[in-house]
Amino acid sequence: MRRNRQNGRWTWHFGLGGEVGSVFWGMVFVEAAFGGYMGIWPLWIEALGAPVTVVGLVIGSSGLLRLAALAPSAILAERFGARRLIVAARVAAGLGMVGAAIATHWTHLFMMVIGSAIGELAFPLAQSHVVAHAGRDRVRAFTLVFTVGPAIAFGLGPLVAGALVSIWGMRAAFIFAALCTAASVAAFSRIERGSRRKSGATETAASTYPEALADPGVRRVLALQVSTIFALALGTTLVPTFLKDERGMDPARVATLGGAAAVGTVLFGLTVARTRRLQAAPFVAIAFAVAFVATGLVAFVRSDAIALIVLAFVLRGGFFSAWALFAAALAVLAPERHRARAFATSEMLGGFAFSLAPVIAGQLYAVRPSLPLVVAATLACALVPLLIRAHVISRRATPVVAPAPEFEPEIA
Repeated sequence: MRRNRQNGRWTWHFGLGGEVGSVFWGMVFVEAAFGGYMGIWPLWIEALGAPVTVVGLVIGSSGLLRLAALAPSAILAERFGARRLIVAARVAAGLGMVGAAIATHWTHLFMMVIGSAIGELAFPLAQSHVVAHAGRDRVRAFTLVFTVGPAIAFGLGPLVAGALVSIWGMRAAFIFAALCTAASVAAFSRIERGSRRKSGATETAASTYPEALADPGVRRVLALQVSTIFALALGTTLVPTFLKDERGMDPARVATLGGAAAVGTVLFGLTVARTRRLQAAPFVAIAFAVAFVATGLVAFVRSDAIALIVLAFVLRGGFFSAWALFAAALAVLAPERHRARAFATSEMLGGFAFSLAPVIAGQLYAVRPSLPLVVAATLACALVPLLIRAHVISRRATPVVAPAPEFEPEIA
């Protein structure tokens, strides 16, 4: 906790304010749930009778459902409020995890696929809420809320899940994830029902998706985000299966080692949060993260030494750092009136890329187990100069100046 300098008290929101702090803890438990089952998700699908090509199809099948869930998110939030929608979305995700825990055949996992797709609705709404309450220091707030805190939970989640799996089997990981999701619902329910605008604040005209996509800064971020997420997901999705088939590791060990990815995410996130130059150049920070993941994928393919595999997992943590930094870049570059649609589009396209990649990875894995990792590493290396070029273009363009905060953060 962060100590208040005036009265010496410890604050549960780490100085982010009550509203942003509630989102922080909600995201912590969301990522704890994700980390709890992600490492064994492909192994569980396979254990329920699915061949490797179907494993990738099941993992990626939520892509279209995710698009259907996220498309109306901005409109629904304007009508029903962000808090109500976030809570409902995470409840649906939790029910899906319970469904996965009690499944006896891979065809029964439809509840998990649907629930996870609906659960993603919480992300653009949470991002918009943080932008509204974080003030001018948005990149730092995004880094702490969507990278550092969740990464710590993402590291602890696999450790707990690995211990549970070793005792009660893979079903225990999904029960643990469902409990973490219930905790995230409790945290998100603390955010305010409505928006408290400062007196004198002016209402902005409603935006549309075509108008948001017409903005060059928004288009640049989204194009690079889709390419990056697809490339990195292509290589990382079937790493657990690769380690089981090619390195002979059992599911409990794979789930435990997966927690090392969070170490890399935390280290990278803390570096960004403490370095003003990287905060001012999110595309450069993303380029570093992408290069780290590419290096980790090469290490997975080239070595069976446990030390190098652990290091590869640490470098893999750059994936989620990159994803969060794209959201931070969008918060800075997107005009205020387009932000809600820009975040929704970002989650839709990012989720589609994240869901499409496993389908392609499954086909490549059937040809040769190392092929999806090699192809992903090659694509990631090609993306690094494009990200650097995007940074140069963004510096040359007239930057969008972040307005004064519309909401007063509750700083103790």
